[in-house]
Amino acid sequence: MSARVVLSVASVERAAPYLAALAAAGVPGDAVRVLAGARGEAPDPPAAAAPRASRRSGSLLPHGGGWALELMSGAAGLVLGGGGDVDPRRYGEEPLPGAGLELVPERDAVEWELLAAARARRLPVWGICRGLQLLNVFFGGTLWQDLRLQRPDPLEHDLQSPSLALSPEPRPQVPLDLLVHAVRATAPAAPLGELLGRETLVNSRHHQGIKRLAEPLLPVAEAPDGLVEAAILPPGAEGWWVRGVQWHPENLIAMAQQRALWEAFVGALGAPRAPRSLRARQAQHAQPAEPAEPAQPAEPAQTSAPHGGHASSPLT
Repeated sequence: MSARVVLSVASVERAAPYLAALAAAGVPGDAVRVLAGARGEAPDPPAAAAPRASRRSGSLLPHGGGWALELMSGAAGLVLGGGGDVDPRRYGEEPLPGAGLELVPERDAVEWELLAAARARRLPVWGICRGLQLLNVFFGGTLWQDLRLQRPDPLEHDLQSPSLALSPEPRPQVPLDLLVHAVRATAPAAPLGELLGRETLVNSRHHQGIKRLAEPLLPVAEAPDGLVEAAILPPGAEGWWVRGVQWHPENLIAMAQQRALWEAFVGALGAPRAPRSLRARQAQHAQPAEPAEPAQPAEPAQTSAPHGGHASSPLT
């Protein structure tokens, strides 16, 4: 494909599973522009057969001046990945003491401008975890700053939460493909909802969630505790393809149902997809293209979930 997909993630190291998911759906790594932590960065080429990302200094992307419109003018779509928390001031609240917030205002500003530019050009947007939360705030919704603090429930959404530790010792790393809880489609006939089916199992590692869903968005799936887990901009609304999920399907592409979510995004790009055999090879070695210069820069152990399990092939 000639136009690139813009991928915004927390760091270079965290780009790999998103690149693999895009490659599995038909977007090769050299067609992806990675923005890592509000900086234009890209991993080095893979060593042998093992994809490996190394940090580069990158350039802080400028705010204002139309740079986002320029960047997105050559793009086919936008993927907003997971990472730190959206600043509560963006939805009219002050940070709560004890909420354990990890704020990255620079990234908020960059992604806000990317969304505005994508909206202006009606480019498809696919939000993952934080990406769904940012979409909700962008459209006027609000978030729970910390689910355990503000909305306590036996269902645990954040497997990295210190509260789950049985001892003061550091907890072992949770497999990224660990299936933690069910997600029920609340609009099974709607786009995205129809891909999920009546109920599916997902991974989960978020301590925030949607509090008030923005009015333009349609909830299409929820967790057993009623938390919104997936939402879309309904077909016909603004003529804009926008979807987001609260879990991490980039770690679950071994599951056909989760891979289909990525394929739907790629289908919305309007570009022909590579053959499946080629996509499988690309997914193993996916790396992004070198970033173009921005316009004149002025950068649980498993919890006791009754349905817990693993995907057939973890991606870490």
